[in-house]
Amino acid sequence: MFRTLILSLLLGVPLSAAHAEEHLTLCHEDRDSYPWVLRDGGGLNVELLAQVAEALQLRLQFVAVPWKRCLAGLEDGHYDGAFAASFKTERLAMGRYPTTAEGDLDVSKRLHLSLYALYRRRGDQLGWDGQRLLGLQGRIGSLSGFSIVDFLRQHGAEVDETSRDPLELLHMLRMGRVQGVALQAPRADQLLSQHADLAAGVEKIALPLEQKPYFLMLSHALVAERPALAAALWSEIERQRDSTKYQLREMEFFRQR
Repeated sequence: MFRTLILSLLLGVPLSAAHAEEHLTLCHEDRDSYPWVLRDGGGLNVELLAQVAEALQLRLQFVAVPWKRCLAGLEDGHYDGAFAASFKTERLAMGRYPTTAEGDLDVSKRLHLSLYALYRRRGDQLGWDGQRLLGLQGRIGSLSGFSIVDFLRQHGAEVDETSRDPLELLHMLRMGRVQGVALQAPRADQLLSQHADLAAGVEKIALPLEQKPYFLMLSHALVAERPALAAALWSEIERQRDSTKYQLREMEFFRQR
C-alpha cells in the first residue's frame, strides 16, 4: 500500500484515480541501485514506470526484496514483473524479456543502459584492455547474483560474492581483501564522491568492462494470459523512455543529486 501511495504521488493523482482495471505487482532489489532504483522509493526506473502506468491507466505496486528472491518470486508467479534485469539465458526459466517478431531480445524495449566498470587501488597493476584482464593476481569483488559475475569468470577471474553492498565492496578493495571490484559505474562513482577516504585510495579503470541493457521482466503467467498487456507495457516503456518529458526529468534528477 505504501509503495502504491508513492506511485500515486509521483503521478500527482489520488489513489482513487490511480485504481484502474489492471493491478500489477513488480519487485526490485532492496538496495540502492543509483540512479535507477533507490531505497527511499525514488529512482529513474521508478519514475519511468510511473509514466508508463499513467499512460496505460495501470495501478502498480512495487515490492523491495533481495534480488534472488525477486527473481524466484517472478518464476513462481508471486510477482507480475521484476526490474531491472539484464539478460541471462538461465533467467528465461524465470520470466520473459521483450522480444522482436523474430524472437530475438528487443533492446529497444529496455528500461536503461548501464555500464560496469572495474575499480582498483591506486597504483595497482590490475587493468582491462577491452578483451582481457591484465595484472590479475587476486580476487575481484562483485555483487552476489548479478550477471557481471559470469562475465568476470569467463575472463579468468576468481570472484568474491560475499557482499551485497557496493560500499562494503569498495571498503574491501581499499583494505586489500580483493584486488579489484566490478560495479555499475553510476553507483560506485556516487559512493566515491561521498566518501573521500575511499576516493583517495581507489580509482576507476577508464575503459568500461561491459555495457548492458536492463529490462522489466514479466512473469510467464502474465505474458501467457494477457499478451496484449505485456506487449503494451514493453512498448510504452520505449515510448516513455524516449519522450521529452522523461529526458527532461532525467537531466533534472542528476542536477538534484
